[in-house]
Amino acid sequence: MGTKASEFEVVDADGKSLSTKITGTFTATETATKSDWTIIAGTNAATNDQMRYKVEITGPEGNIFVGKIPQNVPTEKRLRIKVGDEISSTFIVSDDVYTMAKDATLKFFGIQRSGDSKSWFHGPSHTKDGGGAITTAGDTTSSFDASRAGSLAGGWYDCGDHLKESQTMAYAFMTLAVMHATNPGKDVDHYDYNQGEFVKTDGVPDVLREAKHGADFFLKAYEFAKGVVDDMPVSVGSFGSDHGWWGRPEAQDYLPTDNSSVATDRGGPAARIVRLGELGANISSDIAAGLAILSKDYAKYDKKFADSCLVVAEKMYAFAKDLAQGKTFKNNKTTFSSPAYNGNNEFTDDLALASVALLYATGKKDYADDMIRTTELFKGQRIIDGAGFFAGGWFAADASGMLKNVKNTSWANAHSFALYALYKLILADKTKATSEYGLTEAERLAAIEDCLADMIANLSDVSGNIGSESVVLPAGGAAFKANTVKYNPIWYTMLTDQKWNFNRYQAGNIFEVLAYADVAADIEKQGATLPAMASTGLKASEMRQLGINQLNYMLGVNPWDVSFVYGVGDKNDAHPFHRAANAEGKNWPGLAYRYNAPVGALVGWQDPATTSMNPDRLSWENFYISEVTLNAATLLTSALTLVSNGGSDYYEKKCDNCDTTEASPFSNEVYTTAYHYTINKMDFFNVQFVNETLEDLDSVVAYIYFDASEEDIDACGAIFDNDICQAYDIGGFNKVCDNDRELRNLLRSTPPVKVEDTYNKDKNTYTWAQAISVGTIGLGGRLRLDIGISSGTKANGKCETFRTPSKVKVTDGWSFTAHSESKDTPAYDGAPDWDKDQGDIQQPPRDPYIVIRSKGKLLWGYGPGETTSDRIGFVKSITIAKARMQVAKNKLYVLASAQGTKTVKIFDMLGNQLMAQDFYGTRAEVNLTKLPHRGALIARVTQNGKTLATQSIKVK
Repeated sequence: MGTKASEFEVVDADGKSLSTKITGTFTATETATKSDWTIIAGTNAATNDQMRYKVEITGPEGNIFVGKIPQNVPTEKRLRIKVGDEISSTFIVSDDVYTMAKDATLKFFGIQRSGDSKSWFHGPSHTKDGGGAITTAGDTTSSFDASRAGSLAGGWYDCGDHLKESQTMAYAFMTLAVMHATNPGKDVDHYDYNQGEFVKTDGVPDVLREAKHGADFFLKAYEFAKGVVDDMPVSVGSFGSDHGWWGRPEAQDYLPTDNSSVATDRGGPAARIVRLGELGANISSDIAAGLAILSKDYAKYDKKFADSCLVVAEKMYAFAKDLAQGKTFKNNKTTFSSPAYNGNNEFTDDLALASVALLYATGKKDYADDMIRTTELFKGQRIIDGAGFFAGGWFAADASGMLKNVKNTSWANAHSFALYALYKLILADKTKATSEYGLTEAERLAAIEDCLADMIANLSDVSGNIGSESVVLPAGGAAFKANTVKYNPIWYTMLTDQKWNFNRYQAGNIFEVLAYADVAADIEKQGATLPAMASTGLKASEMRQLGINQLNYMLGVNPWDVSFVYGVGDKNDAHPFHRAANAEGKNWPGLAYRYNAPVGALVGWQDPATTSMNPDRLSWENFYISEVTLNAATLLTSALTLVSNGGSDYYEKKCDNCDTTEASPFSNEVYTTAYHYTINKMDFFNVQFVNETLEDLDSVVAYIYFDASEEDIDACGAIFDNDICQAYDIGGFNKVCDNDRELRNLLRSTPPVKVEDTYNKDKNTYTWAQAISVGTIGLGGRLRLDIGISSGTKANGKCETFRTPSKVKVTDGWSFTAHSESKDTPAYDGAPDWDKDQGDIQQPPRDPYIVIRSKGKLLWGYGPGETTSDRIGFVKSITIAKARMQVAKNKLYVLASAQGTKTVKIFDMLGNQLMAQDFYGTRAEVNLTKLPHRGALIARVTQNGKTLATQSIKVK
């Protein structure tokens, strides 16, 4: 785009020509495009000035040129396209490329897991779910009950928050089960249950294993309800309270369970209400479908679990059927919609799918009848004859068909999955359909035709007038439905019924296109004679290519030249609306964490009809564009499954201890920050004590060191006085310190203590230690002290302040002056001179020369002389690694204690090995400039098959 070149070259990842130069030619088009993108990065929500930087990017502009990559390019290696001096992002030509992308999207499910679920991304989280107050339609009937805590642990988080929503969890569970059952050969075992481990796997296909994680939660809900489906709680969390917290999920379990604001307003255990009445016939049916499939497909791995799945599936289906036919229950109505997910007022699509799944699992005639035979199954059912009009059952829904009428496949619509499952699980195999599932051949052929016609009608409905390109497919019997699939000729997009989170709904379109292509290809292959429609000319290959083009848009062929799937491709957005991944929204003081790309997530983004991306707020706050969701990953995983091939050894990595489980993002440290300001020429220091651990610290004493003569101290020339004391808890709430008066009195009555062996003969001074009895700092909390240094006079043997400037320049003393790096101590620029409230706007620098102890144990800092001789390492006790690594200016520096030959290996976050370099001796320097990836990577040092060190690194 924006070039006049007629030729391109395929080059290697370093931009160099291949051993045999490979070129191709461009074909000019009359289509033009352009793009721009403004990124506004944030600091965190706890600071007043939250903008970190702003970058404006303008993409190429002009006509689009199209080139076809020659067939003789190397496979299974990273390549680039070069046009003149311009070079593209890397790409791979491989039969496995969509399998790789599918593996990535599946890892997002691991990120969204709740409970003690071996997430590769975070630690055990919300393990007390089930203990919260039980509510029905907002009516609370209990309070937090510790005896129930943990009874509803598990499930998946909804989006960038920590709510567990029945709509999206049930839909995700159902689709995972369906995609495994319909494509078992494409569901392989690349990961352990912990997806950070991909060598020693668990022996269970990955999609099926993830589906079991969902099943485990719903079985817990059944046990919670003592077997009464109407009493099953399948949603956990309070919308307002959960959204009042921005932080990692594993930290929320540490919030209190009392009636304090931090307990009720920050999504902690007490605020995670247990919500009844959120099943309806629609959600119950999705859960029943997933459980039914697992009862059959998981039996070879765990028969007892599989049997339990079938028991609950049949009960939930019966419950959903009762609701659909008008029976009333205490908690649930016919359909369920929530404030966050409203508009799902249909149930026939979900019940149709459930009947398919239960017929697949049991072969019982009753389910076949409910699927396509029974008439007058629900109120208002009409039976019409013709292609696309089912003879009966739940599939004879809207106008006697499984029609969704200009609505995208998403959390609210299971029509496409129902039709796809009907064909793949029941109809495709003639022998199984007639012998195992009890259909006549006439019923089978009629259902195939109806299935095909409805798929075409539904695709036409989501075409709209979006573009000039189209594919004309065979017409069905519904004269009121079109049979033309239209799409945008540049980006291959189709109609979405919402502009918010555009990619999510487009992913539903992609699944629908590829599901049709899969079914159509099989019908063409079988050559069966259908009652009215032809079984040829279905254009399966053309539709499959459309779906692939649509996937390629998601993976980087778009106006912004970025992959919308995190962890896939060289370039991603880095500001997702996702609490566990992105700390830009963090609104509480402690437990800071770094950005970790949410691998496999699909960013919401916007319709490419508007190619200018200009947020009206911080990029991460643009949640209608920046949010990543469970539902989007569900749809994208389903679509990618249809074009994947199951993978090969290319992705089954063989390496030493290839566990890429995300290390704890928390520093697990205690530290101080400090800055200096003056009021009426009197020195003040804002000193903050931060507890980044998950434990309360008590009996905390801090030590500030400064230089003064004995005469100055005796003459009350340096009196430390507490001016402000504010305590911030883990939820971000602050108040005056409980021990404020006690702290002030202790400071005034505790004079500085001389540090032995620190006499400076030239200045006639000693170094003095002023102890500050801080008291308790709660886990994840922070304490702010504003300390004034003044002069005064002695009265009754004690110094009383005049609130006049100190005679001692404490700013020049040990704790606040600049230090050069030495063998044993770090460099420090000294406490900056700021305005009094500057610390409310930006994070003050850490001060390593203020010492913190708890119960006498050194936690932080360097003191003068022998005052911190008990220090073990800097900041906190550390275990000395057998190898250490540090990145500086695109080079990785390695220091290893072991002798002999060692190897440095670099992996991306999907576990793909990017490079390896051997070295001998104790030091190595690795050039990272030629890496095909940037961003978060994994570096590992190995020797003789053993790992010496593994470390996350970031390459710019």
